[in-house]
Amino acid sequence: MASFGAKYPRFSPIKTEPETALPQYEGPVSLGRLVKAELTITMASGKLYADDALAESVDEFSSGSVAMETDDITDESAGKVYGATVTEKKVSYKAGDSAPMGGLAYYKVLMRNGKKLFKGFFYPRVKAVLGNDTAQTKGDSITFGTSATTFTVFRCNTDEWRITEELDSETAAASWVDEQLAAPTE
Repeated sequence: MASFGAKYPRFSPIKTEPETALPQYEGPVSLGRLVKAELTITMASGKLYADDALAESVDEFSSGSVAMETDDITDESAGKVYGATVTEKKVSYKAGDSAPMGGLAYYKVLMRNGKKLFKGFFYPRVKAVLGNDTAQTKGDSITFGTSATTFTVFRCNTDEWRITEELDSETAAASWVDEQLAAPTE
């Protein structure tokens, strides 16, 4: 399987966290158009040696992070993702801001045996950290800037930290992303 694309990054703040189910969300917001998403996981490891040999070995998910770059993030979305204060055309980032826990989802474009398919990636419980910002003057060539966000990945009450699903069409993949982060119907 080869991957050659990634699209449709969405985030939603968590509304409630049931004890025995995945979190429920407020509804998805766009993070812009996806440039790159890199998952790094941290495993808790343990090894037991007995009789001069490895007897047991355990590796379990401890935490993770998704470093994401998008082409742009709107002020309204930034308020929901980072916990900043948004008023009309002004966004105030304060030292005491606390980003909300939320869900993160996007999909990748894959090629398997000459056939294009799509794979959704859903992280049910994440917290955003605003990335660095760079500005560069225009010279002989133009260099585009991106918006960087790192999401810390936590396990949720069901012990899940990532859920994936293969889908047959791009429309189905985008719908799947929205469904994962949809607000509950009342």
